[in-house]
Amino acid sequence: MTEMSFMKCTEMFAEAIPGVIIQLMAIATSKEVDISSWLSVAVSAFTTGFVSATISYDWDTSPENRQATPDFYGFIPVGPLRRIVVFASMLAISAGMLVIRSMTIVLLGLIDRRWAFAYVGADLGLYLIIKVLRDDFWYWIP
Repeated sequence: MTEMSFMKCTEMFAEAIPGVIIQLMAIATSKEVDISSWLSVAVSAFTTGFVSATISYDWDTSPENRQATPDFYGFIPVGPLRRIVVFASMLAISAGMLVIRSMTIVLLGLIDRRWAFAYVGADLGLYLIIKVLRDDFWYWIP
């Protein structure tokens, strides 16, 4: 499961997320935008959200993980209808956050590329600082 998650994350960060940013940049800089452009962004965002939700779902519903670390794993309920609601919520939130962050990067990039790089750097820097402060940075190397 670790290898599968690693490959899904690699695909998301190397292809899917940059693809959404490129599509939004093309929409923001073009004079005429048709519905197919927006449909392409929506499909890309929801596909990426699906992959992200699948990774979380797979790790959380693993019987081994739930037994080994019940305090961390187990946020997805047992009932099938509840699982569908939680999965759909994770998918929608992931897709929405991707579009929001990508559009932020595009708009800042249109103003000045330094602003876009500063935003990405600050976002990643704050994330890493929080991981270090919570003593969660070396999770994969116990």
